Amino acid sequence: MRQAVVQALREAGRVLVMAHRDPDGDALGSVLGLMHLLIANGKQVRCHINGLVPPEYGYLPGLDALDPGLPEANWPELVVLLDCHEPERAGQVAAPYLEAAPRVAVVDHHLGEASFGQARWVEPAQAATAQMVAGLAADLGWSMNSAAATCLYTGLVTDTGRFCYSTTTPLVLRAAADLVAAGADPWAITQRAYSTSLERLKLFGRVLASLELLANGRLALARARQADLKELGCPPSDLDRIVEELRAIRGVEVAALVKETAEGGVKASLRSRGTVDVGALALTLGGGGHKNAAGARLAMPLEQAAAHLARLLSAALGQTGGQA
Repeated sequence: MRQAVVQALREAGRVLVMAHRDPDGDALGSVLGLMHLLIANGKQVRCHINGLVPPEYGYLPGLDALDPGLPEANWPELVVLLDCHEPERAGQVAAPYLEAAPRVAVVDHHLGEASFGQARWVEPAQAATAQMVAGLAADLGWSMNSAAATCLYTGLVTDTGRFCYSTTTPLVLRAAADLVAAGADPWAITQRAYSTSLERLKLFGRVLASLELLANGRLALARARQADLKELGCPPSDLDRIVEELRAIRGVEVAALVKETAEGGVKASLRSRGTVDVGALALTLGGGGHKNAAGARLAMPLEQAAAHLARLLSAALGQTGGQA
């Protein structure tokens, strides 16, 4: 239904753009990139993201537009939900807008099907929602300005792991080249988006101290505790890339990072080298994602969740023909 989203964007005059809570680079880049494009084409735009902006994305143009103050529920003619297709992932604040808006458009690249909204484009073959937003701009005949290009390139480079993930295709690289031609600076963006802090490195050390290699070294499982985040003064986003390092361990085919959340329960980040479809497994847990990168929330204590995931992932590895 890509064309339905194009038509909705073309017709709407007042647009509210939202994404999932606890935003990553793709969510932020997509929301702000679309905002810049809409404004440049005469639209009235409001943006909202539920959660703190990770400090490494402080360079993104338009961050000040993420005003926690929201318009009246009947203000938007169109609500665009980006980088998720499940309304609950946008947080409770999004619900009145998703229910009251005359039209809702959903644009996402994660596994699953959207069950709400009048215009839906959910395509897991796309590497990032930022890539999809750039495609919508092309469909609409909108020129790409440098601010939008910077935001969308950020989404694309972070959701492809600096163009190293299996989702990196010729189309992805062409999209990146187009964004660079429009004004995105790859060097400057990568230096900022992948910057780190001493506190984050200390947190990484504590996570590594909990690391277990299971299933004959094919499964790496680690834990992150709220107490460590609080003691070190780290935001939850400081955990985002640690699971990638776990997957990079030689011999590891699946990596899992089990993280305590401030609200209670845990969030699991799962990564695979392709042997196991962690996206399908995450769906059985109420989460989602892709074959090689997925996540889910579990309403159980940390150690119980870790043990549960260890059993599920070890079993999945055992079904691939190896010794688990």
